[in-house]
Amino acid sequence: MKYKTLSTFAVLLSVVLMISSCELNNISSDINDYTYCYSNETGIDSSVSESSGESESTLSETYSFPTANSTAPPPAITETEIEIEPPADYQELKVHFLDVGQGDSTFIELPNGETMLIDAGEREYGDNVVTYIYSHGYDTLDYVVATHPHSDHIGGMADIINTFNVDNFYMTSGITTTQTFDDLLTALENSQAAVHEVMAGDIILDERDLLVEVVAPKEIADDLNNNSVVIKLTYGDNKFLFTGDAEKSEEDGIWTNIKCDVLKVGHHGSNTSSTANFLKKVEPTYVVISCGVGNSYGHPDNKVLKRLDERNISVYRTDLQGTIVFCSDGKIISTDKSSAQYITPVTTSTTQNVSEPTEEHNSSVTYVLNTNTKKIHYPDCSSVNQIKDKNKAYTDDFDKAVAEGYVPCHICF
Repeated sequence: MKYKTLSTFAVLLSVVLMISSCELNNISSDINDYTYCYSNETGIDSSVSESSGESESTLSETYSFPTANSTAPPPAITETEIEIEPPADYQELKVHFLDVGQGDSTFIELPNGETMLIDAGEREYGDNVVTYIYSHGYDTLDYVVATHPHSDHIGGMADIINTFNVDNFYMTSGITTTQTFDDLLTALENSQAAVHEVMAGDIILDERDLLVEVVAPKEIADDLNNNSVVIKLTYGDNKFLFTGDAEKSEEDGIWTNIKCDVLKVGHHGSNTSSTANFLKKVEPTYVVISCGVGNSYGHPDNKVLKRLDERNISVYRTDLQGTIVFCSDGKIISTDKSSAQYITPVTTSTTQNVSEPTEEHNSSVTYVLNTNTKKIHYPDCSSVNQIKDKNKAYTDDFDKAVAEGYVPCHICF
């Protein structure tokens, strides 16, 4: 009987222990599950559970033990548009349209601290250009561009190259046989400048928010004016276009986006440039005309001034206002001068600009050209006797002469 009682007690004790063991196992499992979830949320490595000694692979990965401290995962990071500002070390862009008489020269202080010069006027203005750049604290020119080899654009270039440290020089393969051009080539040979032949599509400078690109010419033409290197300068939202002496045929050939804020008009405001179609493509707010006071070419042509006025474009002229400086911070453009007012010209017998032969001369006449002053004369003009033989040329094609940059003499036309 004693053994039966003990046996019964043992059975009951065994049952109690089994029940207790199951409850402990359930609690342990819950703790293990909680430990696994917590470690996954916090990044803690717990490949083995200390509570049960079981491998992590035996634990449920779908069970989430609720706790008061649990938090939802952080929201996903999404891309937002951020307005890109120019680099902090960028300065203000300054474009100086220099007064070099009946010629072209533009000095540019780029916002990255570098400098650029486009053309240098006639030889007699070389010292003026040198002095102006020196007065602004520079002895190095990073980029120098000769738009085309006419003396009113490259005459002062030898002085520039012989005076400054020129890093890069840009021109087309178009050449001429003048002494001025020879002097330019000699100066380049004696310098340390890297010489680059450029055409449309070439890039001179490409940095964040700053781009200097060549948009013309697409091909080398017989006429030097239409070989002009046309430069587009973009700084932030602002754009400048420098056209050299580009005329209608070169203007028509530019199909890239050339909309700009400031346009340096082609060929000193001659009627061979700045056509209505070109102005429509460019849509400038401001234009600058570089020409000499009372020049013999009649630049700028009244037809061009009228086109600009009809489009409400602000006009600036070096012959009336001297050197003109435009500044840009990449968003806003300002200038140091007030725009020139358009005045309808008074037509008189001595001041009338004539672009076609008068009726008293028949269409078969041979015209006398002055290759130095780029004037067209009738053979009986009093000025013809004053033209040096080396500067005389002849043509019976008036329209072609005009297209090549010649203008009618105001005495005989």
